[in-house]
Amino acid sequence: MQDEPSGAALLDAARRSLIEEVVPGLTGRPRYVALMVANAIGIAAREITEADRLRAVGADVLAGAPVEALVAAIRAGARDADPDLHAALEAAAAVAAQVWKPSSRGG
Repeated sequence: MQDEPSGAALLDAARRSLIEEVVPGLTGRPRYVALMVANAIGIAAREITEADRLRAVGADVLAGAPVEALVAAIRAGARDADPDLHAALEAAAAVAAQVWKPSSRGG
């Protein structure tokens, strides 16, 4: 049981505070910089949250083999018709999309 907030929760609280309490009082370049920092904090928080899902997808794709072996197999066309690889790569892309551009999560 975890008694303290996770790193992702702390980053999310910091991001909300920045957007709700600091950004409204800023204009021009300082406002832009603060919003850019808030966006970076949001990405970092989502990366922390999704890291376990990405590791699981990576483990499925690699199946214990080194990354280089998978890359070589893909380049050689050996995994072109592999539905499991396709599904795993699609899942990884979906997780990455949520991290970098979370349209359905309130960003």
